[in-house]
Amino acid sequence: MRYDLVIVGGGAAGFAGAMRAMDFGKRTLLIEKAQIGGAALFNGALSSKTWWELAKDFDKLLLTDRGYRVKEYTFSFTEFRRIVAQAVEERHQQMLRQVRHYQELGLLEVVYGEAEFVSPHTIRVKPHAAEAYTVEGDFFLLATGSRPRVLPHLPVDGKRVFTSEHIDLLEDFPSELLVVGSGVIGCEFATIFSTFPGVRVTMIEKDARILPYEDPDVSEVVMQNLSECNVRFFTRAQLGAVQVREEGIIYGVERERESVIPERASHVLVAIGRVPNVEGLGLDHIGVKVESTGHVSTHLTQTSVPHIFAAGDLDNQKAGFVNVAEQEARYAVERMFGQVKRPLQYDHLSWIMFLRPEVAGVGLNEQQAREGGYAYRVVRYNYDLTARGIAMRTRRSFFKLITTDEPDPYILGCRAVGPQASTIIGLVALMIRFARRVSDLCTILQPHPALTEGIQECARALLGEAIFKPELHVE
Repeated sequence: MRYDLVIVGGGAAGFAGAMRAMDFGKRTLLIEKAQIGGAALFNGALSSKTWWELAKDFDKLLLTDRGYRVKEYTFSFTEFRRIVAQAVEERHQQMLRQVRHYQELGLLEVVYGEAEFVSPHTIRVKPHAAEAYTVEGDFFLLATGSRPRVLPHLPVDGKRVFTSEHIDLLEDFPSELLVVGSGVIGCEFATIFSTFPGVRVTMIEKDARILPYEDPDVSEVVMQNLSECNVRFFTRAQLGAVQVREEGIIYGVERERESVIPERASHVLVAIGRVPNVEGLGLDHIGVKVESTGHVSTHLTQTSVPHIFAAGDLDNQKAGFVNVAEQEARYAVERMFGQVKRPLQYDHLSWIMFLRPEVAGVGLNEQQAREGGYAYRVVRYNYDLTARGIAMRTRRSFFKLITTDEPDPYILGCRAVGPQASTIIGLVALMIRFARRVSDLCTILQPHPALTEGIQECARALLGEAIFKPELHVE
């Protein structure tokens, strides 16, 4: 049997690619190992962000500067977990309804199982509950995603030593949680768990600060806020020997010129990044180039074999973002069938980190601008110089613009650190996407009172036109 398109992987990238193929009326086979939606749905973006929303709501109960004090409350890990599962299933059913619609039309076929190339145009399909068979395809989209990276000396059991894939297996909040790694995943779960009473979180990071790829002013605010929520940090450190005992987990913290510090935890979360799922696809048999990192080598989603494309965490572009995975997959399908209308661009890629506080960004930060050799300017503007920021009683929250160094500059990047950061950053992404100058941002009539006024005032401050001059409000 031959298909117009065969997609391996039904996560964010695979599903988006399949739906774009449906727009073109292409007969498509979608092969998914576990569940439609993949890690982004069940173990990633939606599940963790639902946890974060619940933690944020609960956090409001504990505030003491809002004119109220909550004296009695109860909370249930089991109930929280049920709500998260409910949210995930709601999205899952939305996806399955679309799948069933196109199955009924005869355009889409879904097989739950594995796949391996036997020749450049032939793939062996191995369903979970049936005999293997081969199919042919005019084009292929590889979208098998990634999995958490683990430490060789720390076996993961999914219960006491776990990764982001095992949160739904926990039976209660851990009393002493060790988080190994302080990237996005580690910091997000440190934020979530530290919100709830009775949970103490410890983070180990080999660099000098958490979120080391972000600018120091960003990581400093996150670190300060987490510290106030019973999170402690070992920086410039690494995890030493670990003993998993019935009464607890004993581990060592190793630092330069210091003796090993013995510590104890009830649980360990390993959050040291992700690795692409490239094994078992048979790519070496058909000449698809795979890099030393395990990522498939691509140019504009096309692999070294012209009719085979890759998208999402599997390729070597901007791994780790659902919106990038979806956009790459859609673009790949458009290229296959000669339907490209818009270029694939990453310069205006925006993202969110669900931390304490929320952090969002687009484009370059200061570190990247400096390393890239840019002549740049930077301006920072606090939330509390906006009416909405004052109304929200924010603190330590700010906007930051990085621009070219010229009288009316272009925007290279932006960071927003504070409540609703994710709703603000899209405005700047739009400015970068359409190459508009800072003066254009200054003239947009923003709603009032809204935090987007802060981005506008940040731009005005860069040009020396701010209503509230940030230099007059230095704390």
